[in-house]
Amino acid sequence: MQSETKEYTKVKPYNEHEAKTTQLSRMFNTISAKYDAFNDIMTWGMARYWRKKALLSLKPFNPKTILDIATGTGDICIKAFEYLEPELAYGVDISDQMMEVGKQKVEKAGLTGKITFEVQDCATLTFADATFDAATISFGIRNFEKLDESLKQIYRVLKTNGHLMILEMNEPQKGLLLAAYKLYTRVFVSLTSRILSNDSKAYDYLQQSMHVFASGEKLIKILENNGFKLVIYHKFTFGVCSMYLVQKTA
Repeated sequence: MQSETKEYTKVKPYNEHEAKTTQLSRMFNTISAKYDAFNDIMTWGMARYWRKKALLSLKPFNPKTILDIATGTGDICIKAFEYLEPELAYGVDISDQMMEVGKQKVEKAGLTGKITFEVQDCATLTFADATFDAATISFGIRNFEKLDESLKQIYRVLKTNGHLMILEMNEPQKGLLLAAYKLYTRVFVSLTSRILSNDSKAYDYLQQSMHVFASGEKLIKILENNGFKLVIYHKFTFGVCSMYLVQKTA
């Protein structure tokens, strides 16, 4: 199964011609200063709670080395030291400006030297095989241009029995909650995002990509097709956010 053929690959921030990764790098650099504020608005401030619960799912496995992919401004890396107490965490992202914000947050948290940021595309990770005990992706997997290749790279750099934790937004499936959620994103989130930034296309993309990306059983199937075994699948807050914990078994 080639997940790259899915509809979400056609959703890009600016145009149909440039590669998605190229556009996303530019987009996230543009909105980096306001991204944390937008994320709070988009998730009703619940993202902090979701991250905590998702990270705590890794606690029984005591990961000492963690790779945070699509790290953005580094929240997962920072919170990992609060909830999991690893030895080292590495954050990778295609946006250097998002990670510049992250570096400031790391310094403020007193974690300089314990968290390292690098500009890398998940589809072409440079780390050696079997390097990490755990990998995490928080609100970023829907941005992967080459999903299968990226998952294969994550599988490669994880140690045997290592874990991948994915946290991602998704629409409620049906009913009044779905209608209310669409109204919220189309009206309040869109209006607020335009106040925060003059790059309205960036925020339109973030919403649209969530609408079309695989979730639930569809994403679980993609993960299984790339060698991972499901450990936990959990929905948060009426199904607007999902966590997937999977394991590398070979």
